[in-house]
Amino acid sequence: MNWYRLKKRLLWPYICCRRWRERGQSGFMRAALELHYYRPTFYRFIAASIDNPDIMYEAPLEHGGIALDVGAYHGDWAARVYEKYQARIYAFEPDPPSIAFLRQRFAAVPNIRCLPFGLGGEDARLSMIQRGMGSTLYEVDTGAPQRTGGVEERVDVQVRDIVGLLDELGHADIDIIKLNIEGAEYALLERLMSAGRLGQIRVYTIQFHEWHSGAHSRRRRIQRELARTHDKVWDYPFVWEQWVRRQSARGLESAVPVPRA
Repeated sequence: MNWYRLKKRLLWPYICCRRWRERGQSGFMRAALELHYYRPTFYRFIAASIDNPDIMYEAPLEHGGIALDVGAYHGDWAARVYEKYQARIYAFEPDPPSIAFLRQRFAAVPNIRCLPFGLGGEDARLSMIQRGMGSTLYEVDTGAPQRTGGVEERVDVQVRDIVGLLDELGHADIDIIKLNIEGAEYALLERLMSAGRLGQIRVYTIQFHEWHSGAHSRRRRIQRELARTHDKVWDYPFVWEQWVRRQSARGLESAVPVPRA
């Protein structure tokens, strides 16, 4: 059963009421509200972002640390993290128009390396549905706006195995990873779990997507495993959440086998 669709159906009168009240919002905000079906958790995150505009960028990072921006889109997160911490950033974006924009935006910033592929649980060549910020590899109605007059465009993209990529980069520790990859976060995190590599990353800032099949049970399992090595700093369920590794947990490895989705 897809709980996301069921809840949207059950909450339809509430959604219609909120949609009318929010009719003056911008196109981006309307799309975000629709995706989160106007639920209080999303409004709480918006309020937290107003109180602390840097909520998405604050983390216990040292200057010059290593950051992975997975699902970089147009690079706003990467730009702010670079500004705050002078971090060395790897920005991953498989969508061709978005990676072209990123490369132009950061052409003069050698510490931000823009890579034209996504990260996930395995190496693959996949078909991406292009929906701007909501571009996804999955055949799901996410509520994101379509790019061209109701006809969805597709493009073949490359996805790399997160564990292989970490080995290739060769850093003993990754200071922070931001994940906003429209459903692919589950396979990526489960791959780190099965490889015993969750503890290699100090800070996780994750957007879990509720519309994905099995989202609730998979998120709970990932959170249980993260809790072995990390503390949850803040959590707006299925909006954004942040986990920070405990200082004593660097060497603790996960050995729980995770079946492929």
